[in-house]
Amino acid sequence: MQFRPNQSGRVRCEPGWHLGPSWSKALQDFDLWYVWDGRGQMQLSSGEITLRPGVCLWMRPGRTYEAVQDAKAPLGVNYIHFSPNSGSENLPLSAFTPPFEVHRTRQVEFVDTLMKRIIELGPETHAAATTTALLSGLLAELTREHAAAAKMATSATEQHHRDVIMQTAAQIRESPAQTPTVNELAVNTGYSVDHFSRIFLKIVGTRPQDYIINAKIERARQLLAESDLTVGSISEVVGFQDIFYFSRQFTQKTGATPTEFRRGLRII
Repeated sequence: MQFRPNQSGRVRCEPGWHLGPSWSKALQDFDLWYVWDGRGQMQLSSGEITLRPGVCLWMRPGRTYEAVQDAKAPLGVNYIHFSPNSGSENLPLSAFTPPFEVHRTRQVEFVDTLMKRIIELGPETHAAATTTALLSGLLAELTREHAAAAKMATSATEQHHRDVIMQTAAQIRESPAQTPTVNELAVNTGYSVDHFSRIFLKIVGTRPQDYIINAKIERARQLLAESDLTVGSISEVVGFQDIFYFSRQFTQKTGATPTEFRRGLRII
């Protein structure tokens, strides 16, 4: 079975935002939420959960979803409304039972990047087959990860480590240029540098120094595509003090120099 996106978006919730009871009453299709930043609380039919970076929700009609956010940590959310699909037709929602309702993913960068791509392609009329394939693959991977996690008991200490690291990773992605050094991140989270690096690698799958560079390169790619800033200016605003080091890292990560990358985007 495949899943076809209906409507999608990426939002930073405004001050005072909340999700009232009328929202879930009006829900007519499945809705995948991914929290990429911030903090809040959500009341489900099964109880209350904390909304924080890494939380995925597979929401469905007939259930309760009421939420508020922490005024000091506004929520950042990706969402994709979708329907089960077979061939060229959408199927009734009753044809499929979602395998989970709430899941905390370890693959934060993968989930965020894939959802952003589905959201970007949403307005394109000829991208339906691509977005359907991407969403179906994403849901299959989240289902696999959820099933694997259910077999492993998580201690309170491990959960605390996960919460701290997921929040740190979200802050790095949100503002890569303002990211402190790994030493400072360790101090800010209350860990030694070695311990912080070990648990970051275990939870995220990447060393913190590599994760920071990847976040800076990803932001540089966006600025090269969307702005007229010079390569030197982009190097500076994403947090590289040496343009040659920036160019070397960019080339290593993308296979093209910044100038070649921008030129390739502007070929008609």
